[in-house]
Amino acid sequence: MPTGGIIGAGEVGSQIARAALVNGHEVVIANSRGPETLDALVAELGPSARAAHAADVGDHPER
Repeated sequence: MPTGGIIGAGEVGSQIARAALVNGHEVVIANSRGPETLDALVAELGPSARAAHAADVGDHPER
């Protein structure tokens, strides 16, 4: 499953995340305050979404 990284969890970033998820992508979302502040959004988005630090959004765990 393709994974997209989104920096910015406001209205635009969260809508992009929703669109990506509907289209079969996993998403990693970040903001300037840290991943712990995104718990509610990630729970709302579902199991194909996770939060990360902005510096880690482009990292690929398979590398």
